[in-house]
Amino acid sequence: MIWQLWVAIGLVAAAVLLFAATRMRHAQHVFDDITQVERPAHADELAHRRTGRVTPETGRHRKHG
Repeated sequence: MIWQLWVAIGLVAAAVLLFAATRMRHAQHVFDDITQVERPAHADELAHRRTGRVTPETGRHRKHG
């Protein structure tokens, strides 16, 4: 009966390792996307959003408080 416990522990360990490996692979893809130096200009979403932001020179300030 003790061998069944070891089989269950082995299956759980294998599942945890598989889950960790898939999460690390996804994290590597995200990291590669973030650190990619040569991006097309039209794909830079951050720069696109910054151009739509209201600048302080326009006289429109957000009030806080």
